[in-house]
This record gives sequence, C-alpha cells and structure tokens, in this order.
Amino acid sequence: MFDRIQTIDIKMLRMIQRNFRCSLFDAVMPYISLVGNVGAVWATVMVVFFLMPHYREAGVVMFFVLAACGVLTNFVLKPLVARPRPCHTYPDQKLLVNRPTDYSFPSGHTMSSFGAALIIFHANHALGIVAFTFAFLMAFSRLYLFVHYPSDVLTGVVLGLSAASEPLVLVFAALCACVYCGKTRYRRGEEETTAGVGESGNG
Repeated sequence: MFDRIQTIDIKMLRMIQRNFRCSLFDAVMPYISLVGNVGAVWATVMVVFFLMPHYREAGVVMFFVLAACGVLTNFVLKPLVARPRPCHTYPDQKLLVNRPTDYSFPSGHTMSSFGAALIIFHANHALGIVAFTFAFLMAFSRLYLFVHYPSDVLTGVVLGLSAASEPLVLVFAALCACVYCGKTRYRRGEEETTAGVGESGNG
C-alpha cells in the first residue's frame, strides 16, 4: 500500500516539475513558502484579530488551532511516521530553497494554512476566500519546491480543516497536548533510567 502511494506521489511531483516549472514560479514560490514558516503569516492575522473586538473570538480559536497543528505535526506525526522528504530520497532534483532537515509527513505549512483559512472564512467570507487562495498557493509551493509529497499535503489539508471545525478544536488541542506531555514524560523516564544505570555502573 505504502509503495503504491509512494509511486503515485513521485509521479505527480515529477509531472509538476515537467509541466509547471518556469522562471516566474521559480521566483515566487520560495517566498510564498517562506511566509508560511512556523505559521508566521497566520500568527500575524491572529494578533490582528485579537486587537479587533469583532474578530477577537476568531483570534482565540485560531490560537488553539495553530498550537494544535504545531504540536500534532512536529511532536507527534512527523517523528512517528518518520517519512523522509522527497528532496532527500531523490537528491537529483535541484532545489530552490535550503534542504529541510525534518521529516515530511504531514505538511505543517499546509495544515496550519487550511486550518487558519477556515477560521478566517467563518469570521469573514471575503477575507476567507483570500485566505483559502493563499492556502492553496502555499500547498502548491511545497510540491513545486520538492519538499513534500502530494499525500503529505493532502493529509495536511484534511487535518487542518478538521482542527478548525468547531467545536472539535478544543478537544483536538487537548488531545494533542496530552499526547505531547505523554511523550515528554516517557522520554524523561528513559533518561532518568539511563542515568541511574550509568551511576550504578560507575559505582
């Protein structure tokens, strides 16, 4: 099953490189991807929403969504799945950005973008359409830049929209926090056990 997905993924990535590669996209896509780093563009929107009474509730919801997306992506799914990025598996492809060092699945850029876009859409339809347009460009940029597989991006879309679907967002955030805390405590326990064994050996 995974081999079949991998085959389809790389075929789609190669198709994008053959049919969409151009000087305009080469210049624009790295910047679109850059503004999505650590959810910076959405964090900015969140702060603006906080400062506007009419949109303050949306800003609070966006905070929880972005936090949940960050924890689930970086501390749970990426370490758990440990899927190498396409730029690592296929190093022959010339990159327009620095080679990322973390894992590929799922796309954190896409997940946070679609989660934030849905919240913005609920708050203001016109702004939401703009946000979704940017989210789609963000998702495409990750494929164009050869740093994610299509299945990484598709999963990011689904998870991002799911995280932003009220009233599930608070439950989703709480679940992610519990999983992260559990992993942290487990690692601390391992370190303490290892340290104890080392001290016993030295004695």
